[in-house]
Amino acid sequence: MSALLGFSMQAVYGVFFLVAALACLGSIARARAVDDRDTRHGLIGLLLTSGLWALTYLGIIYSPTTTLKEAWYTVGLVVGFGTVFAWLYFCSAYTDRTYHETRLTQLVGLGLYAFVVGIKLTNPIHGEYFTARIVQEPFTHLAIQHGTVHWLATGLAYVLAAVGLFMLFEAFANAGYDTRSLGGLTALTALPIALDLVAFESTALIDIIYAPLGVAAFAVGVLFVARDRFLAVQLTGNIPEPVVFLDEDDRIREYNDAAARLFPMLSGTRGQSVTAALPMDQDLSGQEIVAVEGEETQYFLVNASPLTSVQSNICRMLVFVDVTRLERQRQELERHNEQLEDFSAGIRHELLNSLQVVGGQVSAAGTALEAGNVGQARETLSTVSRRAREMETVVDGLSTLARHGQTVDELEPIRLDDVVADARDAARPDGVAVDVPPATTIEADRTRLHELFVSIFQFLSHNGGTDARVAIRPDGFVVETDWVPPEELADDELFEYSGGLTDTKTGLTLPKVRTLVRVQGWEVALERMDEGSRIVVSGARVHEDARPSS
Repeated sequence: MSALLGFSMQAVYGVFFLVAALACLGSIARARAVDDRDTRHGLIGLLLTSGLWALTYLGIIYSPTTTLKEAWYTVGLVVGFGTVFAWLYFCSAYTDRTYHETRLTQLVGLGLYAFVVGIKLTNPIHGEYFTARIVQEPFTHLAIQHGTVHWLATGLAYVLAAVGLFMLFEAFANAGYDTRSLGGLTALTALPIALDLVAFESTALIDIIYAPLGVAAFAVGVLFVARDRFLAVQLTGNIPEPVVFLDEDDRIREYNDAAARLFPMLSGTRGQSVTAALPMDQDLSGQEIVAVEGEETQYFLVNASPLTSVQSNICRMLVFVDVTRLERQRQELERHNEQLEDFSAGIRHELLNSLQVVGGQVSAAGTALEAGNVGQARETLSTVSRRAREMETVVDGLSTLARHGQTVDELEPIRLDDVVADARDAARPDGVAVDVPPATTIEADRTRLHELFVSIFQFLSHNGGTDARVAIRPDGFVVETDWVPPEELADDELFEYSGGLTDTKTGLTLPKVRTLVRVQGWEVALERMDEGSRIVVSGARVHEDARPSS
Protein backbone atom coordinates (compact mmCIF):
# COMPACT_ATOMS: atom_id res chain seq x y z
CA MET A 1 0.00 0.00 0.00
CA SER A 2 2.87 2.34 0.90
CA ALA A 3 4.57 1.56 -2.42
CA LEU A 4 1.35 2.31 -4.33
CA LEU A 5 0.95 5.62 -2.52
CA GLY A 6 4.55 6.53 -3.26
CA PHE A 7 4.09 5.69 -6.92
CA SER A 8 0.97 7.83 -7.04
CA MET A 9 2.75 10.78 -5.43
CA GLN A 10 5.63 10.41 -7.84
CA ALA A 11 3.19 10.40 -10.76
CA VAL A 12 1.42 13.49 -9.43
CA TYR A 13 4.71 15.40 -9.19
CA GLY A 14 5.68 14.23 -12.64
CA VAL A 15 2.38 15.31 -14.15
CA PHE A 16 2.48 18.74 -12.49
CA PHE A 17 5.97 19.57 -13.68
CA LEU A 18 5.34 18.09 -17.13
CA VAL A 19 2.25 20.25 -17.50
CA ALA A 20 4.22 23.28 -16.29
CA ALA A 21 6.97 22.57 -18.84
CA LEU A 22 4.50 22.09 -21.68
CA ALA A 23 2.55 25.22 -20.67
CA CYS A 24 5.69 27.38 -20.65
CA LEU A 25 7.27 25.97 -23.80
CA GLY A 26 3.93 25.76 -25.60
CA SER A 27 3.20 29.42 -24.84
CA ILE A 28 6.32 30.58 -26.64
CA ALA A 29 4.51 30.56 -29.99
CA ARG A 30 1.84 32.79 -28.48
CA ALA A 31 4.45 35.07 -26.94
CA ARG A 32 6.06 35.55 -30.34
CA ALA A 33 2.91 37.43 -31.40
CA VAL A 34 3.67 40.24 -28.92
CA ASP A 35 4.54 43.22 -31.09
CA ASP A 36 6.99 45.02 -28.81
CA ARG A 37 10.40 43.50 -29.47
CA ASP A 38 11.91 43.78 -25.98
CA THR A 39 8.74 42.60 -24.25
CA ARG A 40 8.57 39.67 -26.65
CA HIS A 41 12.20 38.72 -26.03
CA GLY A 42 11.82 39.00 -22.24
CA LEU A 43 8.64 36.94 -22.19
CA ILE A 44 10.09 34.25 -24.45
CA GLY A 45 13.22 34.09 -22.28
CA LEU A 46 11.07 33.71 -19.16
CA LEU A 47 8.97 30.96 -20.70
CA LEU A 48 11.98 29.12 -22.11
CA THR A 49 14.01 29.12 -18.89
CA SER A 50 10.95 28.23 -16.77
CA GLY A 51 9.98 25.42 -19.13
CA LEU A 52 13.50 23.98 -19.10
CA TRP A 53 13.61 24.36 -15.32
CA ALA A 54 10.40 22.35 -15.02
CA LEU A 55 11.86 19.63 -17.29
CA THR A 56 14.87 19.28 -14.96
CA TYR A 57 12.45 18.27 -12.20
CA LEU A 58 11.36 15.34 -14.32
CA GLY A 59 15.00 14.30 -14.47
CA ILE A 60 15.32 14.71 -10.72
CA ILE A 61 12.19 12.64 -10.06
CA TYR A 62 12.66 9.83 -12.58
CA SER A 63 16.46 9.43 -12.96
CA PRO A 64 17.52 5.96 -11.74
CA THR A 65 20.70 6.97 -9.87
CA THR A 66 21.63 9.53 -7.24
CA THR A 67 24.38 10.94 -9.44
CA LEU A 68 21.95 11.69 -12.27
CA LYS A 69 19.43 13.19 -9.87
CA GLU A 70 22.09 15.52 -8.45
CA ALA A 71 23.24 16.44 -11.96
CA TRP A 72 19.67 17.31 -12.97
CA TYR A 73 19.25 19.31 -9.77
CA THR A 74 22.42 21.30 -10.48
CA VAL A 75 21.25 22.03 -14.03
CA GLY A 76 17.93 23.18 -12.57
CA LEU A 77 19.73 25.55 -10.22
CA VAL A 78 21.61 27.11 -13.14
CA VAL A 79 18.53 27.45 -15.37
CA GLY A 80 16.25 28.47 -12.50
CA PHE A 81 18.46 31.41 -11.48
CA GLY A 82 18.33 32.55 -15.11
CA THR A 83 14.53 32.89 -14.88
CA VAL A 84 15.04 35.78 -12.46
CA PHE A 85 16.93 37.86 -15.02
CA ALA A 86 14.51 36.95 -17.81
CA TRP A 87 11.69 38.04 -15.49
CA LEU A 88 13.36 41.40 -14.78
CA TYR A 89 14.04 41.95 -18.48
CA PHE A 90 10.40 41.25 -19.29
CA CYS A 91 9.03 43.46 -16.50
CA SER A 92 11.29 46.37 -17.47
CA ALA A 93 10.33 46.15 -21.14
CA TYR A 94 6.60 45.62 -20.51
CA THR A 95 6.38 48.64 -18.19
CA ASP A 96 8.25 50.83 -20.69
CA ARG A 97 11.34 51.19 -18.52
CA THR A 98 14.89 51.13 -19.83
CA TYR A 99 16.74 49.12 -17.18
CA HIS A 100 17.07 46.17 -19.54
CA GLU A 101 18.69 48.41 -22.17
CA THR A 102 21.29 50.00 -19.90
CA ARG A 103 24.75 48.59 -20.58
CA LEU A 104 25.87 48.87 -16.95
CA THR A 105 22.76 47.04 -15.73
CA GLN A 106 23.35 44.28 -18.26
CA LEU A 107 26.98 43.82 -17.18
CA VAL A 108 26.09 43.80 -13.49
CA GLY A 109 23.34 41.25 -14.10
CA LEU A 110 25.63 39.04 -16.18
CA GLY A 111 28.39 39.22 -13.57
CA LEU A 112 25.98 38.43 -10.73
CA TYR A 113 24.53 35.48 -12.65
CA ALA A 114 27.99 34.12 -13.47
CA PHE A 115 29.12 34.46 -9.84
CA VAL A 116 26.11 32.64 -8.39
CA VAL A 117 26.21 29.94 -11.09
CA GLY A 118 29.91 29.43 -10.37
CA ILE A 119 29.13 28.76 -6.72
CA LYS A 120 26.40 26.31 -7.70
CA LEU A 121 28.58 24.41 -10.17
CA THR A 122 31.45 24.10 -7.71
CA ASN A 123 29.21 22.75 -4.97
CA PRO A 124 30.77 19.24 -5.28
CA ILE A 125 34.04 20.86 -4.19
CA HIS A 126 32.94 23.10 -1.31
CA GLY A 127 29.60 21.54 -0.42
CA GLU A 128 28.28 24.85 0.99
CA TYR A 129 25.35 25.15 -1.36
CA PHE A 130 23.55 21.85 -0.76
CA THR A 131 23.97 18.25 0.24
CA ALA A 132 21.77 15.45 -1.05
CA ARG A 133 20.63 12.00 -0.03
CA ILE A 134 18.02 9.52 -1.16
CA VAL A 135 14.90 9.09 1.00
CA GLN A 136 12.03 6.68 0.50
CA GLU A 137 9.04 8.68 1.76
CA PRO A 138 6.61 9.65 0.38
CA PHE A 139 8.39 8.14 -2.64
CA THR A 140 12.03 7.55 -3.56
CA HIS A 141 13.44 10.99 -4.25
CA LEU A 142 16.45 13.21 -3.74
CA ALA A 143 16.21 15.02 -0.41
CA ILE A 144 18.15 18.28 -0.45
CA GLN A 145 19.70 19.87 2.58
CA HIS A 146 20.35 23.52 1.66
CA GLY A 147 23.31 25.37 3.04
CA THR A 148 23.73 29.02 4.00
CA VAL A 149 24.91 30.03 0.52
CA HIS A 150 21.72 28.62 -0.98
CA TRP A 151 19.54 30.74 1.26
CA LEU A 152 21.56 33.84 0.46
CA ALA A 153 21.20 33.16 -3.27
CA THR A 154 17.50 32.35 -2.88
CA GLY A 155 16.92 35.53 -0.88
CA LEU A 156 18.65 37.52 -3.60
CA ALA A 157 16.49 35.86 -6.26
CA TYR A 158 13.30 36.65 -4.34
CA VAL A 159 14.35 40.28 -3.88
CA LEU A 160 15.05 40.66 -7.59
CA ALA A 161 11.77 38.94 -8.47
CA ALA A 162 9.94 41.32 -6.09
CA VAL A 163 11.45 44.27 -7.96
CA GLY A 164 9.85 42.93 -11.14
CA LEU A 165 6.53 42.44 -9.34
CA PHE A 166 6.68 46.04 -8.12
CA MET A 167 7.18 47.30 -11.68
CA LEU A 168 4.19 45.31 -12.93
CA PHE A 169 1.84 46.23 -10.11
CA GLU A 170 2.79 49.90 -10.41
CA ALA A 171 1.99 49.76 -14.13
CA PHE A 172 -1.34 48.06 -13.41
CA ALA A 173 -2.21 50.62 -10.74
CA ASN A 174 -1.49 53.54 -13.10
CA ALA A 175 -3.22 52.00 -16.10
CA GLY A 176 -6.65 53.21 -17.08
CA TYR A 177 -8.06 49.69 -17.02
CA ASP A 178 -9.57 47.26 -14.58
CA THR A 179 -6.37 45.27 -14.01
CA ARG A 180 -7.51 43.09 -11.14
CA SER A 181 -7.37 39.99 -13.34
CA LEU A 182 -3.82 40.83 -14.44
CA GLY A 183 -2.82 41.52 -10.86
CA GLY A 184 -4.19 38.16 -9.80
CA LEU A 185 -2.35 36.35 -12.60
CA THR A 186 0.87 38.15 -11.72
CA ALA A 187 0.45 37.17 -8.07
CA LEU A 188 0.45 33.50 -9.18
CA THR A 189 4.18 33.80 -9.83
CA ALA A 190 4.69 34.35 -6.08
CA LEU A 191 2.18 31.70 -4.95
CA PRO A 192 4.69 28.80 -5.16
CA ILE A 193 6.60 30.46 -2.31
CA ALA A 194 3.86 29.15 -0.03
CA LEU A 195 4.50 25.64 -1.35
CA ASP A 196 8.22 26.14 -0.72
CA LEU A 197 7.52 27.07 2.91
CA VAL A 198 5.20 24.10 3.43
CA ALA A 199 7.83 21.77 1.99
CA PHE A 200 10.50 23.30 4.26
CA GLU A 201 8.41 23.02 7.43
CA SER A 202 6.75 19.62 6.91
CA THR A 203 6.97 16.33 5.06
CA ALA A 204 3.66 16.83 3.24
CA LEU A 205 5.62 18.03 0.18
CA ILE A 206 9.11 17.22 -0.97
CA ASP A 207 11.60 20.03 -0.40
CA ILE A 208 12.11 21.52 -3.88
CA ILE A 209 11.46 24.94 -5.44
CA TYR A 210 7.97 25.15 -7.01
CA ALA A 211 8.49 28.40 -8.93
CA PRO A 212 7.97 26.89 -12.45
CA LEU A 213 4.36 26.15 -11.54
CA GLY A 214 3.67 29.85 -10.89
CA VAL A 215 5.36 30.98 -14.09
CA ALA A 216 3.36 28.43 -16.08
CA ALA A 217 0.08 29.67 -14.57
CA PHE A 218 1.08 33.28 -15.30
CA ALA A 219 2.02 32.45 -18.91
CA VAL A 220 -1.23 30.64 -19.66
CA GLY A 221 -3.26 33.39 -17.97
CA VAL A 222 -1.80 36.43 -19.69
CA LEU A 223 -1.35 34.84 -23.12
CA PHE A 224 -4.56 32.83 -23.39
CA VAL A 225 -7.09 34.07 -20.80
CA ALA A 226 -6.40 37.80 -20.33
CA ARG A 227 -4.36 38.35 -23.48
CA ASP A 228 -6.30 41.34 -24.81
CA ARG A 229 -6.10 43.28 -21.56
CA PHE A 230 -2.46 42.27 -21.08
CA LEU A 231 -1.56 43.76 -24.46
CA ALA A 232 -3.95 46.71 -24.11
CA VAL A 233 -2.34 47.85 -20.86
CA GLN A 234 1.08 47.88 -22.48
CA LEU A 235 -0.14 49.65 -25.62
CA THR A 236 -2.24 52.36 -24.01
CA GLY A 237 -1.79 52.05 -20.26
CA ASN A 238 -0.40 55.59 -19.97
CA ILE A 239 -2.80 57.21 -22.45
CA PRO A 240 -5.34 59.35 -20.55
CA GLU A 241 -7.75 59.52 -23.50
CA PRO A 242 -10.61 57.03 -23.83
CA VAL A 243 -9.51 53.99 -25.87
CA VAL A 244 -11.61 51.15 -27.31
CA PHE A 245 -10.12 48.08 -28.97
CA LEU A 246 -11.93 46.27 -31.79
CA ASP A 247 -11.46 42.89 -33.41
CA GLU A 248 -11.41 42.27 -37.14
CA ASP A 249 -15.23 42.41 -37.28
CA ASP A 250 -15.43 45.77 -35.44
CA ARG A 251 -16.66 44.12 -32.26
CA ILE A 252 -15.59 45.53 -28.92
CA ARG A 253 -12.78 43.52 -27.33
CA GLU A 254 -11.44 45.87 -24.66
CA TYR A 255 -11.65 49.45 -23.38
CA ASN A 256 -9.99 51.50 -20.67
CA ASP A 257 -11.54 53.20 -17.65
CA ALA A 258 -11.62 56.58 -19.39
CA ALA A 259 -13.80 55.08 -22.14
CA ALA A 260 -16.06 53.45 -19.56
CA ARG A 261 -16.55 56.81 -17.82
CA LEU A 262 -17.25 58.59 -21.10
CA PHE A 263 -19.59 55.88 -22.39
CA PRO A 264 -21.39 54.17 -19.47
CA MET A 265 -23.25 52.09 -22.03
CA LEU A 266 -19.99 50.19 -22.75
CA SER A 267 -20.57 48.02 -19.69
CA GLY A 268 -21.28 44.46 -20.80
CA THR A 269 -20.74 45.18 -24.51
CA ARG A 270 -17.62 43.08 -25.13
CA GLY A 271 -18.23 41.06 -28.25
CA GLN A 272 -20.88 43.48 -29.55
CA SER A 273 -20.63 45.69 -32.62
CA VAL A 274 -19.10 49.06 -31.82
CA THR A 275 -21.72 50.90 -33.88
CA ALA A 276 -24.48 49.29 -31.82
CA ALA A 277 -22.86 50.23 -28.51
CA LEU A 278 -21.48 53.70 -29.31
CA PRO A 279 -22.68 56.73 -31.31
CA MET A 280 -20.46 55.77 -34.25
CA ASP A 281 -20.98 55.64 -37.99
CA GLN A 282 -20.56 52.41 -39.90
CA ASP A 283 -17.43 53.72 -41.64
CA LEU A 284 -14.52 53.56 -39.20
CA SER A 285 -11.80 53.94 -41.81
CA GLY A 286 -10.60 57.37 -40.74
CA GLN A 287 -11.60 60.15 -38.37
CA GLU A 288 -14.92 61.56 -37.30
CA ILE A 289 -16.29 63.82 -34.58
CA VAL A 290 -18.93 62.36 -32.27
CA ALA A 291 -21.12 64.27 -29.83
CA VAL A 292 -21.55 62.87 -26.33
CA GLU A 293 -24.62 64.15 -24.55
CA GLY A 294 -24.51 64.97 -20.84
CA GLU A 295 -24.97 68.01 -18.67
CA GLU A 296 -23.04 69.73 -21.43
CA THR A 297 -22.49 68.26 -24.89
CA GLN A 298 -18.89 67.19 -25.45
CA TYR A 299 -17.25 66.54 -28.79
CA PHE A 300 -14.55 63.95 -29.44
CA LEU A 301 -12.38 63.31 -32.45
CA VAL A 302 -12.33 59.56 -33.03
CA ASN A 303 -9.10 58.30 -34.53
CA ALA A 304 -9.27 54.72 -35.83
CA SER A 305 -5.74 53.35 -35.87
CA PRO A 306 -5.01 49.88 -37.30
CA LEU A 307 -2.93 47.48 -35.23
CA THR A 308 -0.72 44.72 -36.59
CA SER A 309 -2.78 41.57 -36.96
CA VAL A 310 0.01 39.35 -35.61
CA GLN A 311 -0.26 40.98 -32.24
CA SER A 312 -3.63 39.52 -31.39
CA ASN A 313 -7.18 39.53 -32.63
CA ILE A 314 -7.37 43.23 -31.72
CA CYS A 315 -7.14 44.81 -35.13
CA ARG A 316 -8.03 48.43 -34.49
CA MET A 317 -7.81 50.97 -31.72
CA LEU A 318 -10.27 53.84 -31.37
CA VAL A 319 -8.81 56.83 -29.51
CA PHE A 320 -11.25 59.55 -28.44
CA VAL A 321 -9.59 62.98 -28.23
CA ASP A 322 -11.57 65.77 -26.55
CA VAL A 323 -12.06 68.58 -29.11
CA THR A 324 -15.04 70.21 -27.39
CA ARG A 325 -13.51 73.69 -27.32
CA LEU A 326 -12.41 73.56 -30.96
CA GLU A 327 -15.73 72.13 -32.14
CA ARG A 328 -17.68 74.80 -30.28
CA GLN A 329 -15.48 77.46 -31.86
CA ARG A 330 -16.13 75.91 -35.28
CA GLN A 331 -19.86 75.83 -34.65
CA GLU A 332 -19.76 79.41 -33.42
CA LEU A 333 -17.90 80.50 -36.54
CA GLU A 334 -20.39 78.61 -38.68
CA ARG A 335 -23.29 80.23 -36.82
CA HIS A 336 -21.76 83.67 -37.28
CA ASN A 337 -21.30 83.03 -40.98
CA GLU A 338 -24.94 81.97 -41.25
CA GLN A 339 -25.97 85.02 -39.23
CA LEU A 340 -23.98 87.34 -41.48
CA GLU A 341 -25.61 85.74 -44.51
CA ASP A 342 -29.01 86.22 -42.83
CA PHE A 343 -28.18 89.85 -42.03
CA SER A 344 -27.10 90.43 -45.60
CA ALA A 345 -30.25 88.81 -46.95
CA GLY A 346 -32.44 90.75 -44.51
CA ILE A 347 -30.86 94.11 -45.29
CA ARG A 348 -30.96 93.40 -49.03
CA HIS A 349 -34.61 92.38 -48.73
CA GLU A 350 -35.54 95.51 -46.80
CA LEU A 351 -33.53 97.82 -49.06
CA LEU A 352 -35.13 96.42 -52.21
CA ASN A 353 -38.60 96.72 -50.72
CA SER A 354 -37.92 100.25 -49.51
CA LEU A 355 -36.36 101.34 -52.80
CA GLN A 356 -39.36 100.00 -54.67
CA VAL A 357 -41.70 101.88 -52.35
CA VAL A 358 -39.62 105.06 -52.48
CA GLY A 359 -39.27 104.86 -56.24
CA GLY A 360 -43.00 104.39 -56.68
CA GLN A 361 -43.86 107.20 -54.27
CA VAL A 362 -41.39 109.64 -55.87
CA SER A 363 -42.84 108.86 -59.27
CA ALA A 364 -46.36 109.38 -57.91
CA ALA A 365 -45.30 112.71 -56.35
CA GLY A 366 -43.90 113.88 -59.68
CA THR A 367 -47.10 112.95 -61.43
CA ALA A 368 -49.13 114.83 -58.81
CA LEU A 369 -47.00 117.97 -59.22
CA GLU A 370 -47.36 117.86 -62.99
CA ALA A 371 -51.10 117.72 -62.45
CA GLY A 372 -50.93 120.69 -60.09
CA ASN A 373 -52.00 118.60 -57.08
CA VAL A 374 -49.52 119.94 -54.54
CA GLY A 375 -51.32 118.42 -51.55
CA GLN A 376 -51.19 114.94 -53.04
CA ALA A 377 -47.50 115.38 -53.87
CA ARG A 378 -46.74 116.53 -50.31
CA GLU A 379 -48.56 113.53 -48.81
CA THR A 380 -46.70 111.18 -51.12
CA LEU A 381 -43.32 112.63 -50.18
CA SER A 382 -44.27 112.26 -46.50
CA THR A 383 -44.68 108.54 -47.15
CA VAL A 384 -41.18 108.49 -48.64
CA SER A 385 -39.81 110.22 -45.53
CA ARG A 386 -41.62 107.79 -43.22
CA ARG A 387 -40.24 104.86 -45.19
CA ALA A 388 -36.71 106.24 -44.83
CA ARG A 389 -37.17 106.55 -41.06
CA GLU A 390 -38.41 102.93 -40.94
CA MET A 391 -35.29 101.86 -42.79
CA GLU A 392 -33.17 103.71 -40.24
CA THR A 393 -35.00 101.80 -37.49
CA VAL A 394 -34.33 98.52 -39.25
CA VAL A 395 -30.62 99.29 -39.62
CA ASP A 396 -30.40 100.32 -35.96
CA GLY A 397 -32.11 97.09 -34.99
CA LEU A 398 -29.71 95.02 -37.02
CA SER A 399 -26.78 96.89 -35.50
CA THR A 400 -28.10 96.17 -32.02
CA LEU A 401 -28.56 92.52 -32.92
CA ALA A 402 -25.01 92.34 -34.28
CA ARG A 403 -23.74 93.54 -30.89
CA HIS A 404 -25.79 90.84 -29.15
CA GLY A 405 -24.99 88.21 -31.76
CA GLN A 406 -21.83 86.91 -30.07
CA THR A 407 -22.28 83.59 -28.29
CA VAL A 408 -22.37 83.98 -24.52
CA ASP A 409 -19.51 82.17 -22.78
CA GLU A 410 -20.99 82.22 -19.29
CA LEU A 411 -24.64 82.33 -18.23
CA GLU A 412 -25.83 83.45 -14.82
CA PRO A 413 -28.91 82.62 -12.75
CA ILE A 414 -31.65 85.11 -13.65
CA ARG A 415 -35.15 85.55 -12.21
CA LEU A 416 -37.30 84.86 -15.28
CA ASP A 417 -40.37 86.59 -13.83
CA ASP A 418 -38.39 89.81 -13.26
CA VAL A 419 -37.04 89.80 -16.82
CA VAL A 420 -40.51 89.20 -18.31
CA ALA A 421 -42.01 92.02 -16.27
CA ASP A 422 -39.20 94.43 -17.23
CA ALA A 423 -39.52 93.48 -20.92
CA ARG A 424 -43.29 94.05 -20.79
CA ASP A 425 -42.76 97.53 -19.36
CA ALA A 426 -40.08 98.33 -21.94
CA ALA A 427 -42.04 97.04 -24.95
CA ARG A 428 -45.41 98.47 -23.87
CA PRO A 429 -47.26 96.16 -26.24
CA ASP A 430 -50.56 97.87 -27.02
CA GLY A 431 -53.50 95.51 -26.60
CA VAL A 432 -51.38 92.54 -25.42
CA ALA A 433 -51.95 91.15 -21.93
CA VAL A 434 -48.71 89.62 -20.63
CA ASP A 435 -48.94 86.91 -17.96
CA VAL A 436 -45.72 86.79 -15.92
CA PRO A 437 -44.57 83.29 -14.87
CA PRO A 438 -44.12 82.31 -11.22
CA ALA A 439 -40.77 82.80 -9.51
CA THR A 440 -38.31 80.70 -11.48
CA THR A 441 -34.57 80.95 -12.05
CA ILE A 442 -33.08 80.39 -15.51
CA GLU A 443 -29.40 80.41 -16.47
CA ALA A 444 -29.16 83.10 -19.16
CA ASP A 445 -27.63 86.39 -20.24
CA ARG A 446 -29.85 89.09 -18.78
CA THR A 447 -29.45 91.63 -21.60
CA ARG A 448 -30.15 89.15 -24.37
CA LEU A 449 -33.03 87.51 -22.48
CA HIS A 450 -34.60 90.93 -21.91
CA GLU A 451 -34.21 91.86 -25.58
CA LEU A 452 -35.71 88.49 -26.56
CA PHE A 453 -38.95 89.07 -24.64
CA VAL A 454 -39.16 92.71 -25.80
CA SER A 455 -38.97 91.48 -29.39
CA ILE A 456 -41.67 88.85 -28.85
CA PHE A 457 -44.06 91.29 -27.17
CA GLN A 458 -43.54 93.94 -29.86
CA PHE A 459 -44.06 91.35 -32.56
CA LEU A 460 -47.37 90.23 -31.05
CA SER A 461 -48.49 93.82 -30.60
CA HIS A 462 -47.93 94.59 -34.31
CA ASN A 463 -49.47 91.35 -35.55
CA GLY A 464 -52.82 91.24 -33.78
CA GLY A 465 -51.89 89.22 -30.72
CA THR A 466 -53.90 90.04 -27.61
CA ASP A 467 -52.23 87.87 -24.97
CA ALA A 468 -48.84 86.39 -24.13
CA ARG A 469 -48.70 83.75 -21.41
CA VAL A 470 -45.16 82.82 -20.37
CA ALA A 471 -45.03 79.29 -18.99
CA ILE A 472 -42.12 77.22 -17.65
CA ARG A 473 -40.73 74.05 -19.21
CA PRO A 474 -38.19 71.70 -17.59
CA ASP A 475 -35.64 72.85 -20.18
CA GLY A 476 -36.82 76.36 -21.01
CA PHE A 477 -40.03 78.30 -21.42
CA VAL A 478 -43.02 78.78 -23.72
CA VAL A 479 -44.82 81.93 -24.85
CA GLU A 480 -48.42 80.98 -25.63
CA THR A 481 -50.47 83.48 -27.66
CA ASP A 482 -53.62 83.81 -29.71
CA TRP A 483 -51.61 85.08 -32.69
CA VAL A 484 -52.19 82.80 -35.68
CA PRO A 485 -49.22 82.46 -38.09
CA PRO A 486 -49.99 82.87 -41.81
CA GLU A 487 -50.94 79.53 -43.33
CA GLU A 488 -48.92 80.17 -46.49
CA LEU A 489 -45.65 80.35 -44.52
CA ALA A 490 -43.84 77.38 -43.06
CA ASP A 491 -42.75 77.66 -39.43
CA ASP A 492 -39.06 77.77 -40.34
CA GLU A 493 -39.63 80.59 -42.83
CA LEU A 494 -40.90 82.86 -40.08
CA PHE A 495 -37.45 82.75 -38.44
CA GLU A 496 -35.54 83.58 -41.65
CA TYR A 497 -34.37 87.07 -42.56
CA SER A 498 -34.83 86.54 -46.27
CA GLY A 499 -38.35 85.18 -46.04
CA GLY A 500 -41.37 85.16 -43.80
CA LEU A 501 -43.25 88.28 -42.86
CA THR A 502 -42.72 91.32 -45.10
CA ASP A 503 -43.90 93.96 -42.65
CA THR A 504 -40.98 96.34 -42.11
CA LYS A 505 -41.78 96.79 -38.43
CA THR A 506 -41.96 93.10 -37.55
CA GLY A 507 -40.52 91.18 -40.50
CA LEU A 508 -37.10 90.91 -38.80
CA THR A 509 -38.37 90.33 -35.27
CA LEU A 510 -38.68 86.54 -35.24
CA PRO A 511 -35.28 86.10 -36.95
CA LYS A 512 -33.91 88.37 -34.23
CA VAL A 513 -35.56 86.17 -31.58
CA ARG A 514 -33.92 83.09 -33.07
CA THR A 515 -30.49 84.75 -32.97
CA LEU A 516 -30.92 85.84 -29.35
CA VAL A 517 -31.95 82.30 -28.46
CA ARG A 518 -29.07 80.60 -30.26
CA VAL A 519 -26.32 82.78 -28.82
CA GLN A 520 -27.30 81.44 -25.39
CA GLY A 521 -27.04 77.83 -26.57
CA TRP A 522 -30.79 77.28 -26.86
CA GLU A 523 -33.22 76.39 -29.64
CA VAL A 524 -36.50 77.99 -30.65
CA ALA A 525 -39.48 76.58 -32.53
CA LEU A 526 -43.01 77.67 -33.44
CA GLU A 527 -45.91 75.33 -32.70
CA ARG A 528 -49.31 76.04 -34.24
CA MET A 529 -52.45 75.43 -32.20
CA ASP A 530 -56.14 75.49 -33.05
CA GLU A 531 -56.59 79.02 -31.76
CA GLY A 532 -53.12 80.46 -31.67
CA SER A 533 -49.51 79.39 -31.47
CA ARG A 534 -46.62 78.72 -29.09
CA ILE A 535 -43.05 80.01 -29.26
CA VAL A 536 -41.07 77.24 -27.58
CA VAL A 537 -37.54 77.86 -26.27
CA SER A 538 -35.65 74.70 -25.22
CA GLY A 539 -32.17 73.71 -24.11
CA ALA A 540 -31.98 76.07 -21.12
CA ARG A 541 -31.28 75.23 -17.49
CA VAL A 542 -34.29 76.02 -15.35
CA HIS A 543 -34.45 75.87 -11.56
CA GLU A 544 -38.00 76.06 -10.29
CA ASP A 545 -38.68 77.27 -6.77
CA ALA A 546 -35.08 78.45 -6.59
CA ARG A 547 -33.95 81.23 -4.29
CA PRO A 548 -34.08 84.54 -6.13
CA SER A 549 -30.74 85.73 -7.42
CA SER A 550 -29.31 88.97 -6.14
